[in-house]
Amino acid sequence: MRSILLLLGKDLRLLARSPVQIVALIAYPVVVAALVALALQGGGEQPAVAVVNLDDPGRTVSVGGERFSVDDYVARLDEEVDVIELGPDEAQDALEAGRVSAILTIPDGFIGNLQSGFTPPTLELETSRRDPIESEEIARRLEAAVFRFNQALAADYVTQVLQLVDLVIDGGTIGVFGRTGVALGLDSTRDIILGVQEALRAQGDDQLADELDPLLLFVDQTEGNLGLARPAATALASPIELSIQESDDGREPLSALGVAAALLVSLGLAGVLLAAAGIAGEREEHVLSRLRRGLVSPMSITTEKIVFATAATLVIGLALLAVVAGASSLAVGRWGLWVTALLVTGLGFASFGALIGAAARETRSALLAALMLTLPLLFIGLIPGDIAGGIAAAVPFGPALSAFQSLLAEPTVPASFAVDLAHAAGLAVAFAAAATLVLWRRPQ
Repeated sequence: MRSILLLLGKDLRLLARSPVQIVALIAYPVVVAALVALALQGGGEQPAVAVVNLDDPGRTVSVGGERFSVDDYVARLDEEVDVIELGPDEAQDALEAGRVSAILTIPDGFIGNLQSGFTPPTLELETSRRDPIESEEIARRLEAAVFRFNQALAADYVTQVLQLVDLVIDGGTIGVFGRTGVALGLDSTRDIILGVQEALRAQGDDQLADELDPLLLFVDQTEGNLGLARPAATALASPIELSIQESDDGREPLSALGVAAALLVSLGLAGVLLAAAGIAGEREEHVLSRLRRGLVSPMSITTEKIVFATAATLVIGLALLAVVAGASSLAVGRWGLWVTALLVTGLGFASFGALIGAAARETRSALLAALMLTLPLLFIGLIPGDIAGGIAAAVPFGPALSAFQSLLAEPTVPASFAVDLAHAAGLAVAFAAAATLVLWRRPQ
C-alpha cells in the first residue's frame, strides 16, 4: 500500500509541474463532450426549403366547415422546415447556390383536387445532391407534415360524408365536396310513397298501391344501411388512438443520450490514455525496471496507474456534470450514485488502458494503440443492434453508457443500473489482472 501511495505522489508531482498538461487534460474531454452532445442532439436549426406555388394563391376549399388555402398549407409546413416562398427559377438558383436544401412544388389544381376529395393532389419535392443526409431528413420532416395534414383532412372528409348521409336520409340543401343543390331525402320519399298508396287505396286501386310496397321496402332498407355509415366512418377517421406519455421534466431521452455519449467519449479517452501512457512511460524511461528490483511489485504499479487515471476521470466527470446541471434543463442530481458510477466506470476505462500500456514498448505506441482501439469501441457502443451491443459489452464502454443513461433519463433508478456497474467492475478486474500479468512477463 505504501508503494502505491509513493508512486501516486510521484505522478501527482509530475502532473503539477506541467500546467499545460493539466489544461489539456481538462479541455480536451470538454471539447470532445461538447462536440458529441451537439452531434447527437442535432443542433435544432430547421433546414431551408423553397416552396413554389403554381396554384391560385387566393383560392380556398371548404372541408368540414373549415376553409383551407395554399397559404394555410404552407404555414403547416413551416412548422417542420424553414419555408422560403420563391418562383420556379428563383428556387432552382437558390438550390444550386446552396441557399436552400430542397424545393417543394405545389402543382396547379392543388386546391381543386383537394376540394373534390377524389383525386389526391401530389406535391413534388426536389432535394439537393450535395448533402444526402440532410435531404433524407427533409423528406422525413415533410412526410410527417403531410401525414398530420392528411389526418386532419380525413376527419373533415368523414364529417362531410356523414353530412351527405344525413342529407340522403333527411333531405335538405347540399353543400359538401364543392357541390350544391337540394336533396329530397329518404324520409320525404317514404312519406310521398305512403301518400300515393293512401290516395290509390281511397280510389279503390289497392293492387296498384300494393305494387309500391317493394319501393317502400327499398327506402326502409337503404335508410337502415346508411345508419351504419356513422360508426363505420368514425372508426375510419380514427381507427387507432395513440396515448403518448410525456417524459418527466429534466428527463428528456434525446438530451440524456447526448450527455451520456459525451461523458462516455470524454471519460473513456481520458481514462484509457492516462493509464496507457502512465505505464508505457515508466517502461520507456527505464523506471519500471528499477522499480521491479524488489521495490514495487507489478500489481502495485498497475494498481497505482489505474487509481491515478480513475481519479482523473472522476474529477473530469463531476466537472462536466456540474456544467450540464448549471447550463441545461437536464436533471442531473443523485450525486452519490454519480460518484459511484464514475468511480466504477473509471476503473474499467483505466484498466483497459493499463492493459494497452503494459503491452506497448513506448509511450507513442501506447497512445496510438489506445486511440486506435478506444475510438471505434466508443462509438460502437452508440450503435443500436445485437452485434454492436455484444462488442460494446465486452469492454467497459457498453455498461458505462447504459449506467449513464439510467441516471440521466430514468426518473427512478432501474435495477439494471446495479447490473451495469457490476458488469463494469468485473471487466475492470479482468483487464487489471491481464495488465498485471503482461507487466510481470514483460518488465522491459
